[in-house]
Amino acid sequence: MFGLRALATAVCAAVVLAFAAPAIADFDAPVKKKVDCTKPENKSKAACKPKRGEASTDEIYNAGYWMARQGQYAEALAVFRMATDQDDPRILTGIGFSTRKLGDVDAALPYYARALAREPGMVLTRAYLGEAHIQKGNLDAAIAELGEIARRCGTACEAYAQLSQHIATYKATAAIKG
Repeated sequence: MFGLRALATAVCAAVVLAFAAPAIADFDAPVKKKVDCTKPENKSKAACKPKRGEASTDEIYNAGYWMARQGQYAEALAVFRMATDQDDPRILTGIGFSTRKLGDVDAALPYYARALAREPGMVLTRAYLGEAHIQKGNLDAAIAELGEIARRCGTACEAYAQLSQHIATYKATAAIKG
């Protein structure tokens, strides 16, 4: 009986040691400092740059969307560019929106066009495209997008209200200047 107990104890000790050995071996290894990616000076470090394909397109879109809505356009653009599906209409719209908000309206237009070619019913994309047309001084094109939004979701939807407000502001500003 004593021999069986000693054997069982020895086997248990061997199993525990087998699992603990790697942890003990790593104990002496130098500790890598974790980089604080919230600090602006660390944003360009490799550890802080997101890696393409690590998140789903939905997760990437949601993260990029909220960054853009918070005014973090460059960061949002970097997140949208991580998506493995760069032809997803939501990703294209996000890239267009962020690019436009960073001041490059001309570069944003093809992204909106590609998004709408893939999904013509995206009224938010149409609203953003209308805003881009306003920024370029092309009121007729913005009004055409407003009409298309009305046809697709009516005049009570948010995309219609948003673009309608931008058009009204543009007209009021033009009247004051004129």
